[in-house]
Amino acid sequence: MAGYGYSYVTDKAFSAFARELEQGVWKSVSIEKYDVPSRVPAALLLEAPRPVVWKTRVRWTIAGLDEALGVASAAELAELDAEWDSSQRALHMFLGSAAEHREPAHRDAAVRLRGALLAGAGTEQAGYGYDAEVDFGWHQVAIAERAPLAADVKKVGAAAHLKRIEEATAALAKGLGRGPGQKRAAPRSKRIRETMVACRTAFNAIHEEIDWLIEHTPNGKHREHLEALRAPFLALLERNPPRALPAAEEEKEGTGESPSPPPETPAVAPG
Repeated sequence: MAGYGYSYVTDKAFSAFARELEQGVWKSVSIEKYDVPSRVPAALLLEAPRPVVWKTRVRWTIAGLDEALGVASAAELAELDAEWDSSQRALHMFLGSAAEHREPAHRDAAVRLRGALLAGAGTEQAGYGYDAEVDFGWHQVAIAERAPLAADVKKVGAAAHLKRIEEATAALAKGLGRGPGQKRAAPRSKRIRETMVACRTAFNAIHEEIDWLIEHTPNGKHREHLEALRAPFLALLERNPPRALPAAEEEKEGTGESPSPPPETPAVAPG
C-alpha cells in the first residue's frame, strides 16, 4: 500500500474531516441505506458504487475515533460514578421506605426488590470498581424488567429509580469506552491508538484506490469527478505536513499504522 503521509495527520484533523463528507462533490454521495447503527446494512456494500463504499468507510472509521476520543478522563469518570452511586442510594432509601408501607402486599414487594436488586446492606455495590458497577447496573435493569420482579416494580412505583440507574449505567459504560460484549474497557490510550491505525489505514487505502482509478480513466467528466473526490484528501495532507518522527514510527507509514501516543494509566479506582 502506498504511504501518503497520513501518519502525520492528528486525531482532531481526522475527526474534522467528517465535515468534508457533507460538502462539495462528497455531499451528493448518499450512504443513507448503508449507514446503519449495527454497521451491517441489509443493502450489500459489495454491490454499492465505489464512492458510497469510500464515504461509508471513512465515516465509520472517524466515528470509531470520535468514540475513543470521547472516553472520559479520570475526573469525568469520578463524576459519572458519583451519579451512579447516588442512584443506588436513592433506590435503597426508596425501597426502605416502601418496606414500611401500611399495606402488606406493598411491603412484601419492596422486600423482594431489596433482596434482588441491592447488595449487602443495600449500598455495597456503590463501592465496586467501575466495570463491576456497570455489570451490576445492567443486571438490575434486566431482572427488574422480567417477571416476577416487574410486577413488584409496578406495585411499589420504583420505575423512575430503575430508569435513573439505567441512564447512570449507560453513561458510565460510555465514559469507560466499554462497548457491547466487552467485559472490561480497554485503556483510553490503547483505544485511540487502535482507531488512529484504522483511520490511517482507511485513508491510505481509499486515496490509493482513487489515484489508481484516476491514472486509468481518460480525460473528461469522470476523471474530473474522481479528482474532485480526491481533493479533500490532498488538502488534509497539506494541512498536516510531515514532521520529524523516530525511525521506528516512520516504518509504520507504509501500512497506515499510527505513531503511538504516550501510555495512559486507566482509571481503576473503586466507585
